[in-house]
Amino acid sequence: MRITRRIQAVKLRHIGGLLVIFLLGMAAMRQAAWYVSQVSGGAAILDLNFGNSAAHINHTLAALGEAGRSAYLHIFLPIDACYAVIYAVFYACTLALFVRRLPLRRKLSWARWIVVLPVVAAACDWWENIAFAFMLSQFPALVHPALAASTTVATMTKFVLVYLSLLLVVGFAIYHMMRWIATQYSSSNNDKYHHS
Repeated sequence: MRITRRIQAVKLRHIGGLLVIFLLGMAAMRQAAWYVSQVSGGAAILDLNFGNSAAHINHTLAALGEAGRSAYLHIFLPIDACYAVIYAVFYACTLALFVRRLPLRRKLSWARWIVVLPVVAAACDWWENIAFAFMLSQFPALVHPALAASTTVATMTKFVLVYLSLLLVVGFAIYHMMRWIATQYSSSNNDKYHHS
């Protein structure tokens, strides 16, 4: 309950700081993915695909090589796990701020639940990371199809919810900017009317 209150109490000035942390986290995650690709001779990161079959996972794990698997397990996955927390906090707080400022928020009681979307996305990201860590640690054993399927569901859910959160943040930002511009325009017109 305390976490929910803290998320609801976020102010616009906090969003700027969270945005900087979010962008730094994204840059660190992308840099770690680049590093894994470099040490593995160009093998791709499984986390960045929309879904992976068991055959594709097995092929990628082999293509990574020893250095690539080690970098994936010990560098990329810890950074990606931290980044999941960062984007969940950023999106949840930003969405909470925008929802709180909606004029009809009491009529839109469902809107407050959208802050849960990035948290569920982060939980799916963590499941994905745990599953990939297990697969990496068990190599050269073949990945069980059920594990690959559950990981793919988590990956797809993560991507859908992250992009939905992003679209909601952008949509709310545009909506609130348009409201602010309309308010400024209407107040300047009222000033002109009163002065004439």
